[in-house]
Amino acid sequence: MPTISQLPAATTVSATDSLPLSQAGTLRSISVGDILQSAQTAITINSNTLLGRASLGSGGPEQIDIGLGLTFDGPSLRATGSDHAIFPTASGLDMTADLVTSRSGLPELLPVGQLRGLFSAGPNITISSAGLISTAPGTGSVDSTNFGSLINTLEVATSLSPGDLIPIGQSAGGRAVSYAELLGGLTIDQAQAAGAPSDSDTFWVSQNSSLLVRQTLSSVWTWFAQKLTSYFPPVADLTVNTTLDGKLHNGHLLVCSQPLTISAPTGLTGSFACTVLNASSGTITFSGGFVTSAGTASILPWQTATIYGVVYAAGSASVLSIPYQSSANNFSETVAGLTLTTPSPSTIGAAWQPITSSTSAVSYTVLYRVSGSSSWAIAATSQLTTTALVSGLTAGLSYDVAVQASNGAGSGPVSTYRTITMPTVQATTVPASVQGVTATVMSSTSVQVSWLAQSGATGAANYTVQYKISGASTWTGSLSGITSPTTLVSGLQPNTSYDFSVLAANTSGTSAPSAIITAHTATAPNAVSSITWNLPPSGPYSIGSGAIGVNAHVTPSNAAIQFGVSNSSSVAPTSWTAAVNVNTDLWGAYVGTPANAGNYYMWAEGTDGSSQTVYANPFTVR
Repeated sequence: MPTISQLPAATTVSATDSLPLSQAGTLRSISVGDILQSAQTAITINSNTLLGRASLGSGGPEQIDIGLGLTFDGPSLRATGSDHAIFPTASGLDMTADLVTSRSGLPELLPVGQLRGLFSAGPNITISSAGLISTAPGTGSVDSTNFGSLINTLEVATSLSPGDLIPIGQSAGGRAVSYAELLGGLTIDQAQAAGAPSDSDTFWVSQNSSLLVRQTLSSVWTWFAQKLTSYFPPVADLTVNTTLDGKLHNGHLLVCSQPLTISAPTGLTGSFACTVLNASSGTITFSGGFVTSAGTASILPWQTATIYGVVYAAGSASVLSIPYQSSANNFSETVAGLTLTTPSPSTIGAAWQPITSSTSAVSYTVLYRVSGSSSWAIAATSQLTTTALVSGLTAGLSYDVAVQASNGAGSGPVSTYRTITMPTVQATTVPASVQGVTATVMSSTSVQVSWLAQSGATGAANYTVQYKISGASTWTGSLSGITSPTTLVSGLQPNTSYDFSVLAANTSGTSAPSAIITAHTATAPNAVSSITWNLPPSGPYSIGSGAIGVNAHVTPSNAAIQFGVSNSSSVAPTSWTAAVNVNTDLWGAYVGTPANAGNYYMWAEGTDGSSQTVYANPFTVR
């Protein structure tokens, strides 16, 4: 029989292959499949894992991960502590909590309360059962040898309050005193009242540092006196009609670079003063609300007027002081034909004859006063019109009314006054709020405001329209004394949203404001930013003969302009002639020669009223 080593090697093995087997001394055969049927299956597991049983019940071994915080160190299993990162964070240190410590390589639990045994209180220090460390004034002597060095280790305070504590040594013990007690607790309202001030009085000041030093009143006054020489009153440049503001214009020099109207402030709450300088080529007029000391309500170019606003026990007043009228006043016409009516117990209607002898446009100022008084108040300043209303008067009183005419050359004398007694019948209640207010945009600078008229004993005698740019906190403009239920608000900004409100008034008072109506002005079409004269009028020209050729350069070049003639350099023409584009930025027109002899001025402006310009030299028609 061959030996195993002499047998040929099998290249493959299958379950049906047979192997020799001795069983009870008898040689038998068995298949490979049968012999392996009860053998243990090979076990394969990953590195850094253990073999065990994690499932319930009996069964074969399973792979078990060693978990976070453990690692194999050779044949040993070692803790790494990395699992601590997932522990919840304690919200505070509690006396019942335990700390994990290690002694001689063995872990132990240490109660937090036992940490107190590691600390002992020094002089003037206590440690409570809860572990609170605090000072204990009076519980021992002050260690003078170490006290200074201890202070040097403390955080430096940047400020002090009355309740802050300061350590002191008292009766060989440590004490604390509050900062207020250290200073005696004296506040400024507890100090003894001082007598009349004198130059030698002293007070505390800080100078170039936080240290307090003494200063005398006489040295402070010297400092103020030196500063006064370098003080310049603030200047405000006015170019449009302006209602004075008691706070905004107080102490200012108001320079008017354009002919305009200044209105008195309303609702004064304090006194103020300002000076008005006419730096324009025309007349500055002052509208209703002023009491004038000079009997006139206008100033000529390069004249000044001082305005005082005063609030006193009997009420308030805006006083216009014009100390001197220049000899350059070449206008001396007096208004004639003044007549008065009383359309209501609180309103006077005034009418007069126009002045036709002037070669310049004439404006009129209406003055009034209670009969028997000496100071005139300004009721209204109007351009060209010969009628006006004096409102807000008292029923049953007598009033004097006069009119003064002005043009670019100055102001004439005040007319002969007329006296009228107001009716005694008064309305019993103030009007109701105005209803049906509408606002219609007329142009880029004007809006027509209309409303439902009021009548009857409780109706309105006149109306006031107030307006402001939408979003503004206060009303910036108003038109008062309106007797018809519609008015045109002009001089607005193009492409701007405005709010409007109407108030009704009678002899008993003024109604609550109407509902606010909003309108958005139109965008200015091709607004002109500048006009430069190229061919101005020269003259002289013959009355009514032909036309006067003029042209000017315009910016932007495609912005249309128009020309007009006025007998004033401050009052714009009432009619205009449209210009045509000559070439590039040059626009020209032939303007009709005036039909009356005199001196005239040529004007130009954008067709939307922008960049209004007057040629400085007049021309003559004869």
